[in-house]
Amino acid sequence: MCALIRMVSWLLVIGLAGCATGTPHNLLQSDRADTHLGWKQAPENQLAYSVATTSGIARLVLDKLPQNLNRVTLYLPAMQRVEGVQWLGDDGDKAMLYSGGVGEPGVTLEQRRRGFALLIEGPALERVRVGGQLTVVDFYRS
Repeated sequence: MCALIRMVSWLLVIGLAGCATGTPHNLLQSDRADTHLGWKQAPENQLAYSVATTSGIARLVLDKLPQNLNRVTLYLPAMQRVEGVQWLGDDGDKAMLYSGGVGEPGVTLEQRRRGFALLIEGPALERVRVGGQLTVVDFYRS
């Protein structure tokens, strides 16, 4: 009886932990040694990460994104002046999602007190949903 109660308790804890996490944490990985990625809490159907890099170039690999996601947000606290956001999809699609002050539809770069927040939604999210490589370039650092 005690073993049964213990087993049911563990199943309940595991089940609740699975529900609480909601969206998967592991859909995005860093692809450069100096790029560090941290998961951040986000509303349902959204992903949010914090990206830190010492070189000013963050290269990230996205897995295929689930259809229920409607926004990916990258917080870039150490970047000072983002010059560009490049995309290379697993399907061969290439695009400059953001260049200078102009972003592709669905790409927004918001200046924050410290750094920037890059929001990818709408048409741009549909482009990156297949998975691939995202590169964020800060101004040239010497």
